[in-house]
Amino acid sequence: MPCRECGTFCVPEQQEFDRVLLSVPSMELLILLEESMRRGGFDFEVNGLSLKHSGADSVTALQFLACQANLSDFQQREIQLLTLRSGEEVTFDVMRGVQSLDKYRRSMGHPEVRKCLENKRIETHFQPVVEIASQQLHGFEALSRGRNETGEIISPTVLFEYARANDAVFFLDRLARETAIRTAAELELPGRIFINFLPNAIYDPRQCLRTTLEIADEANFDPSRIVFEVTETERIEDMDHLGRIFDYYRHNGFKVALDDVGSGYAGLNTLIDLSPDIIKVDREIIIDIDRNPLKQSIFRGLATAAREQGIEVVAEGIETKEEFAFVAKNGATLAQGFLFAKPMRNPPTNLMWPNPS
Repeated sequence: MPCRECGTFCVPEQQEFDRVLLSVPSMELLILLEESMRRGGFDFEVNGLSLKHSGADSVTALQFLACQANLSDFQQREIQLLTLRSGEEVTFDVMRGVQSLDKYRRSMGHPEVRKCLENKRIETHFQPVVEIASQQLHGFEALSRGRNETGEIISPTVLFEYARANDAVFFLDRLARETAIRTAAELELPGRIFINFLPNAIYDPRQCLRTTLEIADEANFDPSRIVFEVTETERIEDMDHLGRIFDYYRHNGFKVALDDVGSGYAGLNTLIDLSPDIIKVDREIIIDIDRNPLKQSIFRGLATAAREQGIEVVAEGIETKEEFAFVAKNGATLAQGFLFAKPMRNPPTNLMWPNPS
């Protein structure tokens, strides 16, 4: 597991057990488990709503249930799993390691991702953010990518799914932030640098900010240029906690941005509760906005509310001149998307400006 202090990362080998205990919430699901185990040819014991399998093929049996048994994702999330080594007693400390069968399934694969994290093969690609009124470059969003041993890209979705399954989100969030700052400094990129963070990965904003400032100082990078951008790939578990993070960053002179507004979990309630300095309107709202009256109304409403509160509006995911023309005339102050440039390891600083009219 990753260490929050030294930032190292390791995942225990999954071959280190020879007993499997499975606990289920209902008799119906227990019957499905029994049928699956019999179909796979595995011996097991049943005690109440628990199923136990022991033996040298315990890993194989568990992999069978996770990947080949006829169980839905929801059912696998309902099944609680505990793996034990030979002679190991079921104690409180051991029980803290209980996870769902679904979580085991998501963590058992992707050996290339584990090696990527172990060797810190993370790189940052940057996508320009432009100022509409001045037609100037405003800054860049830092986007993390991984590399496998053959040099192929590992998408951020795969990276963070694996990190969540292995309790390594804190490690990956910190590594991505560190890589973004160091790379931006090396490339001497101008303007603001938008750095994503996952709210559920920030246990202590003081510690996060301290390490960020240390990295910036080592890289000779002006930290006041950093915009902390919260990305909601999963529901925020504690809105009060995120509010405290925002308040702490702002108190220390940083700008904070809310990503994906208008789609997913970043709805109006989140906007109201957090009152960020910047909002980024999601691509799902922007796509074909020039031809969709409902999207137009939603965008105008967001832009009007933001303007009245002094919040900057970024229209992200712009791919066509028509989309750009609409957002430019209806309240966007900043823009981002393939129309200007794709994310790149060494992004352009001189952009061809599209005519929005």
